Amino acid sequence: MPLTAPVDKSKEMEPRLDPQVAHRLRDLSLLVSLPQISLNLINLISDAGTTNKQLQAVVELDPALTAKVISLANSAFYSVRTPVLTVDRAITVIGYQELGLLALGLGLSETFDLSSVPMGFDGESLWIHSLAVSWLSREMGRHFDLIEPGEAMIAGLLHDLGTITLVSKFPVQFQHLLELIVAGQSGLEAENTLKLNHELVGYELACLWKLPLIYRESILFHHRPQRAPERSKIMATIVAMADILVRKIGFDVKTEDGTLDLGYCLETLHLSPESLHTFIREMLLGSQKVVPLWQQMVRHGHHKTPPPRTKFSSLMEGRGLGSGLSQKSERP
Repeated sequence: MPLTAPVDKSKEMEPRLDPQVAHRLRDLSLLVSLPQISLNLINLISDAGTTNKQLQAVVELDPALTAKVISLANSAFYSVRTPVLTVDRAITVIGYQELGLLALGLGLSETFDLSSVPMGFDGESLWIHSLAVSWLSREMGRHFDLIEPGEAMIAGLLHDLGTITLVSKFPVQFQHLLELIVAGQSGLEAENTLKLNHELVGYELACLWKLPLIYRESILFHHRPQRAPERSKIMATIVAMADILVRKIGFDVKTEDGTLDLGYCLETLHLSPESLHTFIREMLLGSQKVVPLWQQMVRHGHHKTPPPRTKFSSLMEGRGLGSGLSQKSERP
């Protein structure tokens, strides 16, 4: 996918971010650059014409990544009869896009180490949440033929880049955020109080890294897709829906809250409530199978992420999806 000419919104964003955080983000983008292999994977996964051999060649450039990918392919999740010894075989076992997602996730987890996080926050749950949103975004794009599934997968994985950055690189500020939440503020209120809006933090870093525009804007508008430019409105809406759906089925992030206008999302994506209902049922069953693999990929220490706990029937009625997606919510 060709890169779109960058749109510099940093000047209008900075007053809404803590000045110290905004300044340190510029330094951080130089000190903590996204690994070249991750950038290569983003370009490959975004291109529907990428071949298995091209993906194999990129993964094999990093011996550590190669070893981890092969280890995942040999996990109990895939139940292989003979050991997987090569990346080529791993792609066959895992699948092209699945392997790309796991490889990119592994690269990001090396860049942003969440094994040591502020007290009261579970770093593993944040990675699992990001992987779940990535997986559901891809499946939504594929199932409803809305957008290139590989692009949706990457947008979902990167949507909480701001929270990941705050947790791993700004632990003091993030600890203050957690304290405000414990004291009774919502995640949105706490972010506004401290000028630590995670959408803006993620967008700013993505701009500094010169990521493609569609990913930057899906990060910036993943809680308010109705404000996204037309060029990225469908992507932002898919990621926004995936984000709140996975939180409703148990893959939550402690610092996030808010609701989404279900009617707006259905109208934007040209979906019926019945089609979404059927899709959620299928995805809920699928997520329960893939969670152990995600846990193996990101596990640090002995934290455990529980399986989805929300019953399907509550997702579309009562206090489930109905309450999470039926009201309009505007974030600044």
